[in-house]
Amino acid sequence: MLRLRRFLPVLGCALAVTAFVAAGPKNEPGSRDGKTCGTVVIPPGIGLGTPPASVNSLNPLLSGSLYDGEVAGLLYRNLLWVNRAHRITWSRSIATSIQVSSDDTVFTVTMRPWRWSDGVPVTARDVNFTYQLIKRMGPVYLNYDSGGIPNLVKSFTELGPKKFRVITTRPVDPEWFELMGLAQLVPYPEHAWGKYTIDEMFRRQTDPDFFKVVDGPYEIERFRIGRYISFVPNPTYAGHRSTIGRLVLLFLHSSEGEVEGLKVGTIDISNLPFSLWRLRYELAGIRVLRLMPNFGFDFMQLNFRKPSVSFFRSLRVRQAIADAINQRVIIKLLYHGYARVQHGPIPVEPPIFLSPTAMAGHYPVLYDPAKARRLLNAAGWKLGKDGIRVRDGRRLSFTYLQSSGAVTSTLESEMIQQNLRAVGIKMRIRQLTFNELVALSERPMAWDAMGFGWSLGNYPDDGPQFHTGAAYNQAGYSNREMDALLDAVTAESGMRALYAYQDFAAVQQPEIFLPEPGAVVLVRKALRGVRKAFPPSGTWAPQYLQWSTGPCKRSGWVEAHAR
Repeated sequence: MLRLRRFLPVLGCALAVTAFVAAGPKNEPGSRDGKTCGTVVIPPGIGLGTPPASVNSLNPLLSGSLYDGEVAGLLYRNLLWVNRAHRITWSRSIATSIQVSSDDTVFTVTMRPWRWSDGVPVTARDVNFTYQLIKRMGPVYLNYDSGGIPNLVKSFTELGPKKFRVITTRPVDPEWFELMGLAQLVPYPEHAWGKYTIDEMFRRQTDPDFFKVVDGPYEIERFRIGRYISFVPNPTYAGHRSTIGRLVLLFLHSSEGEVEGLKVGTIDISNLPFSLWRLRYELAGIRVLRLMPNFGFDFMQLNFRKPSVSFFRSLRVRQAIADAINQRVIIKLLYHGYARVQHGPIPVEPPIFLSPTAMAGHYPVLYDPAKARRLLNAAGWKLGKDGIRVRDGRRLSFTYLQSSGAVTSTLESEMIQQNLRAVGIKMRIRQLTFNELVALSERPMAWDAMGFGWSLGNYPDDGPQFHTGAAYNQAGYSNREMDALLDAVTAESGMRALYAYQDFAAVQQPEIFLPEPGAVVLVRKALRGVRKAFPPSGTWAPQYLQWSTGPCKRSGWVEAHAR
């Protein structure tokens, strides 16, 4: 499944931490003879195990998918760099410390010296500019009010070029607010962007000239919409300098196209589609790596707003759908064991946020088709002559929209279709492109159910999906007890509230949780640094990629494809 973006510009870690370099080194670490070496060509989505897709927005405040967010992470440095243990790595953050008041309402952030690519210092004014932009954008900013930004903020005060203070309207869980709220305040260049209106930013979100001033490891070299985007190292970047001279994201149309590109030499890394599993040992000069799964899960989104599928509002029906799906067989047959069963809103890998109940595997919904039938009988859905259940003249039938271009996702949908058919539920499958799915999700009467992947971000509070009226709650789910539990997660320190919320959500099934398989990637043997470059948290760090042997690769790639 293709993945929706959440908090991508503020995520990221490498599997090993590299010390922060206060000033740019004379020679780029790991390059040959102090020079960058060659070109690396890859499709977007490496390490996510998802079908490839195009980049549609360069603006990190307007992007709506992981693929767009990956680009933002190459251009702009995080205020807070959150590692795979979901802790802040200060050596890779622009911030150096956060002081919290005793009543958990005042957060004072100190920043290290940092510069934009045009030499202008990165300051607290740039962070304030980002905060004010989010306020001005409102819900156009897709993470609006996630982590309490901006509606939980009472005031934002610049205390100097390298220090600012945020005061919240009420006490908050400091860990939640730092990882989910403050981490969104990635500084963006006020001196370059400040002259533009929101409408102008929206119109120019695919214009590379708008994004010339950056502070991340790369600059945009060229962007051909629907074809590719290429990057070159930012020469003023003060962190780990890129050891490759050019990075190209090549936009493909299918997972199979990735592997074919690797075979013929047009790309250097690809996800291995699970449908082509046998190829992993049949490609010469290629090695196989298994990467940790993205911190999230796949899910079937159910439309609570549409009258014709109002049966989704029934807890018994939702639980019956979840009980009918045999995740273990799907994982064994389609994902070759590279996934874990998912029945709740907290990723099971890594298990650091799981409640004791979830850790023990005691979920209220597990594969149990007999129980699913009992639930549907109790809800008044009786089997019709054709085996599909009926109540008050209405059939228990819906259409499931899924992203096209991935054989494994299609097979998974067909297996779910068979599982549901076995308990008397009819699910029709229709395929659309990822962009069509995202656009359609904003039209409540235009769909019944959809399949997506979800990236949770730094902290597994899923208020943006499940809280009434939240930014990503286009499905219309609303439950007062869920709202109260989610509010408690944001206000109480410790894990008690998070445990209570996740156990309740596992009962409620506000969407049908499905396994996140992670990714197996195919890599040219001479290319190193892949695990550092594509960590499971979502933010890429391709500056760690390095050609280890042989001549530099395809230095003229862009010139050859420029026409």
